[in-house]
Amino acid sequence: MINPHYLNVHLLYIINLLIVFIIITLLFTVIFKILPDGKVVLRDCLIGASFTAVLFMLGKFGIGAYLGSSAIASIYGAAGSLILILAWVYYSAIILYFGAEFTKVYAHAHGEKIIPNEYSVKIVKRKWSYTTNPAPII
Repeated sequence: MINPHYLNVHLLYIINLLIVFIIITLLFTVIFKILPDGKVVLRDCLIGASFTAVLFMLGKFGIGAYLGSSAIASIYGAAGSLILILAWVYYSAIILYFGAEFTKVYAHAHGEKIIPNEYSVKIVKRKWSYTTNPAPII
């Protein structure tokens, strides 16, 4: 027979995961909606933010598993904690940028197009060659 306390603990753990996932998704949604110099549809932001939140939580579990199974503090002392914090900041930044790029690609491929604001600067890519004359410097 299964202990009811065992089920309650796992149910609370799953509820905790869902609440954390929803909060992280909302935070990334706000970042992806407000931060760009363009109008992004909320649905595209939610899809990109949920994808980013999944990656963020996987990284959180990975760092937690590494901390639980390794003896990095005993090997490197206080420097081990600093290395782990720097690795977490690096991973978080990569996930944020990857999530923003995923949101952009998803919005262009499956969702609404991202409309630049009136004060946005358009960057035009040109093929450069030695034969073209550069603009004169005045």
